[in-house]
Amino acid sequence: MKKILLLLVLVGNITFAQKLTKDQLTDKLADKACDCANKQEITKENFELTIGICLLEGINAFEKDVEKHYGKNVISNDEKMEQLATNIGARMGLKCPTVFKFMLDEEEGNVEEAPEADLMISGKISEIKLEQFLTFIVKEDSGKNNQFILLSNFDNSFLLTDNVLKTTDAVDVTYYEMELFDAKLGQFVSYKIVTDIIKK
Repeated sequence: MKKILLLLVLVGNITFAQKLTKDQLTDKLADKACDCANKQEITKENFELTIGICLLEGINAFEKDVEKHYGKNVISNDEKMEQLATNIGARMGLKCPTVFKFMLDEEEGNVEEAPEADLMISGKISEIKLEQFLTFIVKEDSGKNNQFILLSNFDNSFLLTDNVLKTTDAVDVTYYEMELFDAKLGQFVSYKIVTDIIKK
């Protein structure tokens, strides 16, 4: 009886794994690619090879779902593979921004370095949100509101992550801008990515 129950559980898991929506599949492939890429030491020389191996690892893990949404032999079909890679890349922008920035640099032929955090504004924090990502709004003296997103760790990030900063606190924020794909809007949106914040 126990063996039968175990078999049913395994079959159920396999069946579930093969019934992912295209959106769910893209999400899981992006997770797997990010996990794989974050474990590697990526350089300009090995970037394409490393990302390629990480993408293949995910495709093999969800072979039936990939076949369902993108057709058979997706790896040997340049058009389908490009579509799949584009969809995964958009999700990787939110899940592993460091790797994503590397992808953008590669696409631009490394003509320019990664975006530098050379922009800065001063103002007072008017709102802090804790959702999938930590976002906050800083209101300048002119009345203009600026929304920022915390994507990576830096020396003073604890001011945000440990709830040190409160609304109405005056701050200097250093940031750069990056376009990330907003799945709800179905388009790329420019976000201000914080790289440093100083409480006055």
